[in-house]
Amino acid sequence: MPAVLAGIWTTLKAVGLPDSEAFVWAAVLAQAAHLWAVLPVTIRRQRHVFGRARQATSWAIAASFAVLSVQVWWSEPWLCQRLVSIYCGWYALTMAFGVWGNRDVLNHTVPVSDKARVSPMLRRHLLKLNALIAILIIATNETLLAVEAPLNSSVLTLSLLPVALHYLYQIILRLTAPPLYESES
Repeated sequence: MPAVLAGIWTTLKAVGLPDSEAFVWAAVLAQAAHLWAVLPVTIRRQRHVFGRARQATSWAIAASFAVLSVQVWWSEPWLCQRLVSIYCGWYALTMAFGVWGNRDVLNHTVPVSDKARVSPMLRRHLLKLNALIAILIIATNETLLAVEAPLNSSVLTLSLLPVALHYLYQIILRLTAPPLYESES
């Protein structure tokens, strides 16, 4: 949601909101927009693979709204950035569990139906790439915090980062992907 972060930041700064409040609101609304964008896909995928949306999805949504509320209530830019780093760390660790053989993680993060012959090697490879992207987000985010970058620089960096990481992900995937189907391996 790069456009949401940059657009809301710019709008809030134009109406005279202080940097820290503009950053928090822009970050929270960008996170909410991202949640809103991925939610239908997540539920559809859960229903397609498992026949129903899991109760854990409801808990995840409730927890996400609680985290968004805490960010608004606390209203500190560093907290928003730390929570993104914590989430990415948890995500990378979850991906690592899937790579190390946890079938539940593998089935929930890279689901395939029973009829599909998608190679387990490809599914684990996708988890490795997802973990790499999460680690790169952590590195960028923590670097911005460590060097105490101005908030406008952080907004610019965090707005461009998803686009750059998307292209990096696609390039790495095309250069390193194992065979798609089990019969090709």
